[in-house]
Amino acid sequence: MKIKRTATFKKDVEKLDSQSKQTLRKMIEKILANPVRFKPMKHHSNIFRIRFSKLRLVYKVEQDVITFMFVRKRNKVYRNV
Repeated sequence: MKIKRTATFKKDVEKLDSQSKQTLRKMIEKILANPVRFKPMKHHSNIFRIRFSKLRLVYKVEQDVITFMFVRKRNKVYRNV
């Protein structure tokens, strides 16, 4: 599997505290093991979301590419998809 990170995702990760970054790394490992394991977003069969602490990680799966889109608080995530 190939991994892509959007510029928005990189900026969002920079803003996280160290505990959230560590949790995010664990989530990414789980995604790489099984990309479609988590809950898909409504009306988007290839875009998935994961909740951790008060944040959401949103990523897209296309064939053999996983694109991490952003990590934000719940109220901001669903406006951007």
